[in-house]
Amino acid sequence: MKSRHVLFVALAVAVTVVSVAAAGPAATKQRVAIAIKGNDSGLGTFVLTPLQAGALKADAGTANVVIRGPKVVIRDGQRVEIFNSTWTFSGKHGTLTTRERLDWIDTGDAFIGVGTWRVVRATGEYVGVTGNGRSAHVGQNHGNGAWIIRHDGFLTVP
Repeated sequence: MKSRHVLFVALAVAVTVVSVAAAGPAATKQRVAIAIKGNDSGLGTFVLTPLQAGALKADAGTANVVIRGPKVVIRDGQRVEIFNSTWTFSGKHGTLTTRERLDWIDTGDAFIGVGTWRVVRATGEYVGVTGNGRSAHVGQNHGNGAWIIRHDGFLTVP
């Protein structure tokens, strides 16, 4: 009876080891920030900074955006312009393309915005990367001047 028990335990351990080995390395989430400086023409620069250790390394390059909208709504008496944007970040390590939904609000001088984003395409070293996060924007001179933007979130590396 004891030998049957030992055989069963050995078989279970072997199946577990083979299953884990076949699964391969697990994907890992890494917290990142993408800082963008641009203007109302949709062109600018970006710096991707890892906020924790992981596979992704710092990157920098050009940022381009295609903006759709606005859809205007009034929330509690405040005018909110809703935009849907596609960002393309082209750096040394490849290209990340994200889609963003942004609520844009006039302060009387600068516009401010908050939104959410998610990765929709990736090339180069970013192939297979997925992820999402939140964004914060300031557009000076009623949104017609310099833009300062930050996207924070998690990218998952396969």
